[in-house]
Amino acid sequence: MLWDFPHIVATLASAIEQDETALRLEQAVYGLDSLAELKLHEHAARALAACFAVAREVHYPSSSGNKLTHRQRCDLVLSPLGRPLRLDRAPPTLFDAPEQTEPGDALWLEVKIAYQFREGGVRHGGYSAQWRGAVVADLLKMEADPLIRHAGLLLIVFTESIEVFEKDVELFEDVLVTKGVIAGFRQTRSIPVLDRMGHRFCSLAVWPTIQR
Repeated sequence: MLWDFPHIVATLASAIEQDETALRLEQAVYGLDSLAELKLHEHAARALAACFAVAREVHYPSSSGNKLTHRQRCDLVLSPLGRPLRLDRAPPTLFDAPEQTEPGDALWLEVKIAYQFREGGVRHGGYSAQWRGAVVADLLKMEADPLIRHAGLLLIVFTESIEVFEKDVELFEDVLVTKGVIAGFRQTRSIPVLDRMGHRFCSLAVWPTIQR
């Protein structure tokens, strides 16, 4: 199947807008940018579950048979509603969904969060590094898995301006090219958020990656 990346971005953006509206009504001291990366993964998974079956922390399919502790994992895996991903962690049971999605038909998404500031409005010393290193390594591992046919990268970035986000996304694409990651056209959305620690926007970027 062909995966609709603009729809994925729009779904996530709508959920973030709703969360931000709720936080403003509550007059919350802390915003989404105060959440740790794994908590934001949970938010993304919950938002996407309105349109897809979502599995989290899924082992790469070609590593089946290895010890679980030795297997690499992907952050989010999407499949059609009502057709959850067929997992290989345990033998099939009578309680499994009657229709399941094979790994090659699912969408494998690596998710990365980046924050320009830390609590107290202090600039995040590792902001630039959050765009590189581990995320590129994850994408290369995912590209190399012969059983994954549909994959992508989701970035959720908190910045003081859209201009900062746009500049850094372009720089990050240069890094992808340099490291040999083949990616398609990105889809982006930026949502205004209340300035609680220096961030005024939460921006999303999604790239389909080309499997070799």
